[in-house]
Amino acid sequence: MLKIKLTRTEKGMLAMAALGAVAGLSGGYYSFVAGLGFALPVSLLLLRWQVAAVDNLDNLPPQKAFNRFFGRSLMRSGLSLALLGLALAGGIEFLFGVLAGLVLQVLAYMGKAILIILGKEG
Repeated sequence: MLKIKLTRTEKGMLAMAALGAVAGLSGGYYSFVAGLGFALPVSLLLLRWQVAAVDNLDNLPPQKAFNRFFGRSLMRSGLSLALLGLALAGGIEFLFGVLAGLVLQVLAYMGKAILIILGKEG
């Protein structure tokens, strides 16, 4: 059995995706929920890929580690834009669902920042 340990950021992303899915389903925005479900695994995988570059698993010198991180950031942005472009074919609701799924990481980090600012040490 495959065990995957989720980070706090990933758990936050999943919680926000669940809230978005419940809100979308209760409002009848099924295409939004489909877009969110489509983008969530992509967003989680891209986060893991980015974190691997930050962790510097290969013990690279600082300049090469930065180049790896920056290259992955550019590829991640390009892939996100490509997904959004493809999502246009599914309609505006689907597009917004994909966008929401792709920005979950940013929202999770914002939540952590707010907890730190409030002194809760997120």
